Amino acid sequence: MDKLKRIFPFWFLFALLSCSDTVDIRIPYRVVYLELDLTYNDKELNAIQAYKIYTQRDIDQAGEQTGFGGVLVYHGLSGSGTGTFYAFDAACPYEAASNVRVEVDESAIYAVCPQCGSKYELLNGFGNPVEGPAAEEKYRLQPYTVESIGSKLYVHN
Repeated sequence: MDKLKRIFPFWFLFALLSCSDTVDIRIPYRVVYLELDLTYNDKELNAIQAYKIYTQRDIDQAGEQTGFGGVLVYHGLSGSGTGTFYAFDAACPYEAASNVRVEVDESAIYAVCPQCGSKYELLNGFGNPVEGPAAEEKYRLQPYTVESIGSKLYVHN
């Protein structure tokens, strides 16, 4: 046990110094809470690579909140290749303005900012920048938590 106590500070220092490639998030905190029904109102999200952007005017239940620039819900792929849902703030993190929202391109794999041209990967749920000024600055899309219970999705932060 004493040997473990001596090794821990060195291990911690090594881990700290090896984490040099960080990705910043610039979107201000805003409450996010959505209840989506994959049987009725939101059934178009059932297909892989389906997506929808929800803004405050698109919600229909009291208490729902759509974050800073709206919420982009995307049906992507998990690491095992099965379908899973991801959610991001729709505001471009490079622009960091609530009225500058990304748009999903024709391939339905990337979200692109119409203002600065930054492109973000969606398929695997990371929202990492792949080109444009956001890639240079390493600003990724702000992710939100998605819980799937039966035919309902709950998106929150």
